[in-house]
Amino acid sequence: MTTATVFGTPGSADPAPTRALPAASPGENLRLALCCFLPEYARGIFRTRPRLARLVARAEPERRGAELLQALRRRHGRGPVRVRGLSGPALLVLDAEDVRQVLDGPVALYAVDTREKVRGFAAVQPQSLLASHGRQRTARRAFNDAVLDAGSEVHRLGGHFLRIAAQEARALLGPGAEAGLSQEQLRERIERMGRRCFLGEAAADDLEFSRLLGALLAEANWLGARPRRARRTRRLRRAMMQRQARYLCEADPRSLAGLFRTAPRGPETAPEGQVAQWFMALGLVHAAVVRTLTLLATHPEQHRRAAQEVREADRRHATPTVPGFQDMPYLRACVLDAVRLWPPVPQLLRRTTGETRWRSAVAPGGIDVLVPAGFHARDAERLEHAHRFAPETWLDGSAPADWATSPFGRGEARCSGREVGLLLATGFVAEFLRGGELAVAGVRLGPARPLPYALDTGRLRIGYRPYRRA
Repeated sequence: MTTATVFGTPGSADPAPTRALPAASPGENLRLALCCFLPEYARGIFRTRPRLARLVARAEPERRGAELLQALRRRHGRGPVRVRGLSGPALLVLDAEDVRQVLDGPVALYAVDTREKVRGFAAVQPQSLLASHGRQRTARRAFNDAVLDAGSEVHRLGGHFLRIAAQEARALLGPGAEAGLSQEQLRERIERMGRRCFLGEAAADDLEFSRLLGALLAEANWLGARPRRARRTRRLRRAMMQRQARYLCEADPRSLAGLFRTAPRGPETAPEGQVAQWFMALGLVHAAVVRTLTLLATHPEQHRRAAQEVREADRRHATPTVPGFQDMPYLRACVLDAVRLWPPVPQLLRRTTGETRWRSAVAPGGIDVLVPAGFHARDAERLEHAHRFAPETWLDGSAPADWATSPFGRGEARCSGREVGLLLATGFVAEFLRGGELAVAGVRLGPARPLPYALDTGRLRIGYRPYRRA
């Protein structure tokens, strides 16, 4: 008889398992599907469906889902709770300590290549790190970590990337910005920023590359449920890869593509297959920028402090530079808390490859583990600041110490591009604060009321007006 694979608190001496994990009732499973799983699928897992996203936001599924998860925890205890997921049985993690067990656990046990990711990435890029396991994942992770300088506070090309972010943001701040900028205007500039940083200056105006990738991500939302479109999908992917190959062949040395030559690689690395996921992550940068600008525009005290920090950093250093970016900890904290409040990826999914122990219970291998990251980051039963804009928690150490608050993931599956994404989002927002004030239309937020569980950006417009000088 083989020994069960166990991952728990280091040094713990748990007794032999004596109970089974609690299971959700049929009614609870139905409510989970309606409040948590189906809304996420309807909005779009890989690319947002704007019209459906607006309809879903009106139903407030996040608020109803949070109430349901709290009720499940009160009824079933700390859990996890066995539920019915979109692809079969799953363990729903309701306790913050269990979140750390999953995120801090080895990816050999809590694997990231779930069925949903594999089916979705089959349309976009089947060789992506996020759809890999075992030796393939090890090789591709080493390549991604090397190119993205994972774990470094600032990427080696950080100064160049900050200049690009400032240029693209500044291009939006003309006279028309006072009437309000739409999400689409911000997206176009952020995508251009990504093409310049990832593929080089030659790709700056390659709108067709972004259009092809967007079409593939829209198809990935269906998780392989439209096999009749497989031929069209292959044609789109082939066209995108051909355009991408131009920039990888004659790589700009001041881009991520220019770092391919020195990064570790092997027969299973597939360097060209890693680029698409970086552009997918650029969608998270766009979401972080929109959310941060919206919060600063509706929270005068935080806006004042962030703008003052930017001005002081600019006085001490040239603009924009890496030392200046490093002198903006409060603005970076604003970006992090904006992503905490409305995470672009509200649910983290893993699959277990062996038996796992949860205190006095053992779960079999081959089962999905669902971490509702959005719920844990807004759990009012656990966090005093759950529903308010609280960038100070990222400076006093409380948010970084809380594994249940992980907008960029943690542990072995931590996002390799966390630092690059945070640098680009912070640099983009900083340009808005250098010489003007912000306003928003289409949403009603403020420090005097709890922030909503979901931010409906369908009608959002972000206004910018230069400071009036005497």
